Amino acid sequence: MNKRITLSLLLLYFAGISPLCAQTLTVRVNNIKPVSGNLMIGVFNSAANFPNVYYKGERIKITDTVMVVTFADLPEGKYAVSVYQDINKNGKLDENIFGIPKEKYGFSNKANKPDYKESLFNFNNDLTIRVTLK
Repeated sequence: MNKRITLSLLLLYFAGISPLCAQTLTVRVNNIKPVSGNLMIGVFNSAANFPNVYYKGERIKITDTVMVVTFADLPEGKYAVSVYQDINKNGKLDENIFGIPKEKYGFSNKANKPDYKESLFNFNNDLTIRVTLK
């Protein structure tokens, strides 16, 4: 067989396989009250960046007390999720003078604080996680 045809077939084969290696992470966020503002969701793959610089993230307009966001083509690995309700749409989690959040927030694994290890989960298949805002 011609080398060019063989190379083309191999490229097509691997191009068809690569999407199968990535999975979909679905994040279901509960307890969104009031139904206003934006939902800020970050998926993190490093403790060094948590919870400020996400690996993948979404900002969506809140339309219900429960919102669902999917992250497609996520490679297998260990991740943590951070969510907050940006009521005033200023792009940050507002805090009082003592550093206590004024807006609702939540983390994967029901973690109570922004702790990467507590929020960490293994991701190797399609998965749905639930985050309840506090």
